[in-house]
Amino acid sequence: MLIKKLEEKNYSDSEWLLKEMLLNIGNVNSYIRDKLIYNAFIGMITKDYLTNDQLKNLFNQLLSNQYLLYGIGFKNSDSVYKRSFSALVLGLLINKDKEQQLLEKSQISFVLDRACFYLVNEQDRRGFTEEKGWAHSIAHCADLLDEIITHPLFEQSMYEKVVEALIFCVNSPFVYEDDEIERLSTPSAALINRYGISQEFIDKIESLINHVLSKKTYSHLDTRIISNIRNYLRAMYFKVDLEEHKQL
Repeated sequence: MLIKKLEEKNYSDSEWLLKEMLLNIGNVNSYIRDKLIYNAFIGMITKDYLTNDQLKNLFNQLLSNQYLLYGIGFKNSDSVYKRSFSALVLGLLINKDKEQQLLEKSQISFVLDRACFYLVNEQDRRGFTEEKGWAHSIAHCADLLDEIITHPLFEQSMYEKVVEALIFCVNSPFVYEDDEIERLSTPSAALINRYGISQEFIDKIESLINHVLSKKTYSHLDTRIISNIRNYLRAMYFKVDLEEHKQL
């Protein structure tokens, strides 16, 4: 019944649909998860099928340990799909709130804390999985961070927390193959576009580069990190004009 309603884009019984969609948000069937449920969330959120109370309740549920942080710390587990797509839908809700203004400053701060915790503690960094489609945990959480940073209630005091999480991901020996570095560069550029580039941000980038350059020989892991850093800086360069943004 759920699949039929979603294929027909019949969103009239929104309360029942939300319950069933949440139960299946991390469904391992990529057609159900990506094509039906996620697209239904897009339609229901952006086209005002949900009441303000439903939007708030959905936001709170997705932030719980049963969704955004469900099973975090495991590798190669199906739990990644639930975490990753919870992050995507949270991004939709925060984007919608830029016009609705239902959320409070404390809620934006809380979702930021959760997103940064997610990036630092996510162990399953797979992008596309052959049998089950997109896991894309790092990319989806980076998208969520971008929505948070561009929300009116995001404050400059939250700046360094975001930088810590982003640099942690870049400074990883994991081989990102599915646009993750590009996606991590987007919230980084959003920070600079909104508040300029801080001295702390510059120091962290310089520390990454100097650590690599100081080595006389490079291991395979070092080579991966160098590639991540190079691609991250290149992607940011084309998203911001640093001359227009003074240091904090």
